[in-house]
Order: sequence, then structure tokens, then C-alpha cells
Amino acid sequence: MARPRLYATRAEKDAAYYQRKKDRQQYPPLPPGPYRVLYADPPWQYASTDPYYYGHARNHYPTLSIAELKALPVRKLVAPKAVLFLWVTSPILSECFPVVKAWGFTYKASIVGDKQQSQYGYYVGTQHELLLVCTRGSCKPDMQALPPSVHRIPKLKQHSTKPEEFRLLIDALYPDGRRLELFARRTVANWDVWGNAG
Repeated sequence: MARPRLYATRAEKDAAYYQRKKDRQQYPPLPPGPYRVLYADPPWQYASTDPYYYGHARNHYPTLSIAELKALPVRKLVAPKAVLFLWVTSPILSECFPVVKAWGFTYKASIVGDKQQSQYGYYVGTQHELLLVCTRGSCKPDMQALPPSVHRIPKLKQHSTKPEEFRLLIDALYPDGRRLELFARRTVANWDVWGNAG
């Protein structure tokens, strides 16, 4: 994996950041729905300027503000009964709920992704991420035997990459209905994808 680029000046760093912000506005239109299952790992924007704060996500990929995420017309492409699996980190947990609401969902439960090693934090070491389970209408899992709420995440090389086991878990819980991954980084069989998938 390539290391984040180091910039000679703050002005050069800011110019590169705003160019990436401009580039991200070239997202294709969202696909037509309706979708029953949505999976999203948004490029959350962090306000902190601390160089160790979550590895400065914007150095790895263009980030989006809460307002920009809320403005995405996700609500228009979900079925009347749908489920959203949404990744969020602990420090910005409270900031994600307006996005959940704007997209037309209600928070129901969470799955803890345990990274098995402490990460940088201000109050406690943050060695986990949360996969929120949110629904629109009544959309309980299709399977009766429910999985545990804590799953270990093996160390992965690419920043913020999530193990495939979480997608397989979603497929097991909700085998029926059209499915869409938002902010996808690759194409996946039986899923529609939107984002930077190649």
C-alpha cells in the first residue's frame, strides 16, 4: 500500500485536498431502486486536525461532510421495507444519526467489529468500529438463528477496508431482495455497487 503523500507546504496540502474534493463530486448518479438491502462504509469527514486522529482519512480518500452525506438521495432508492448496514467509528457515532434519518432509516441495533488492537483515541483506545443495523419499515432478518453481535476484524493492509465476512453475514441475514453497496471500492457478485468500484 502506498504511504500517504507528504506535502511541502500547508498551501500545497490544502490545494490537493480541495482537488480531491472536486474529484469526488464526479460520483455517478445513484442507481434506480428499489433496494431492500443497503451496505455503506461512508468516507466520514473528521473535524480534528490532530495528525494521528483516525489516520486522517482524507489522506487516503476524499471525505464527505455530514451535510453532503445527508444530501445524497438514498431515501428515493430504498424499498418500503429495507435494511441499512452502516459503518461508523466510535468518535463520530452521534454525528451519523442525522444521516440515518435523512436516508429514511431508524437505528435498531449494532455489530461490533473488534480490531483486536488498540487504536489512537482521546478518552479510550478505540479498537473497534460499529456496524449499525437500521431499518425502514419492518425488515427483520430472514433467518431465525441470529449471529453474535461482536466479530473480530483481522488486520488488513488498506486503510478502512472491511473484511468480506461482514458482507457474507448480511447475505445470510437477508438472502432475499436487491442489494446495493454505497461507496464501494470493488464490484461484488449479486450486489449493485456505487462509488469507487473498479
